[in-house]
Amino acid sequence: MAKTVAHICILVADIDRAIADYKKIFAVVSPGLVERKVVKQERWAENEKYVTAFFGAVGDACDIQLIQAADERSALHKRLAAHGEGVHHIAFVSSHLEDTCRELKEKDIAVNDRLISERPEDGDASDLRHFWILPRAAHGVLIEMIDAYGLTDGLLAGE
Repeated sequence: MAKTVAHICILVADIDRAIADYKKIFAVVSPGLVERKVVKQERWAENEKYVTAFFGAVGDACDIQLIQAADERSALHKRLAAHGEGVHHIAFVSSHLEDTCRELKEKDIAVNDRLISERPEDGDASDLRHFWILPRAAHGVLIEMIDAYGLTDGLLAGE
């Protein structure tokens, strides 16, 4: 079952600018978030490409993810155009993703209908999977349930 908050994801228009701005902010308010390397990474969630970067937290603290649409036709770009920059989702890790999804459905909590495979730009196979708890079930908040992951040299990867 799900543990603690894994990360908070912020949708941004310009990831390079956002990385620079958040480095300045976190250096003052949460220095542990700038101790680790922050690397931009192109990834795919099924057929949608995006650019992401993680500020990896120390210990059990929450990572901060930045995400930018890589394509003007993508759902991320449409959301950015409609709502602007801001919090995109809150993510929780589950070591048993299928069971978590099934249990939520049994409790009549609205989730998307399938697990979504993710992979890095240069990866042949998926290294992570996730599903969404839909905003209508969570008072307007999009919640991601994701496989256990780690950050290696600043890059997101499944464990």
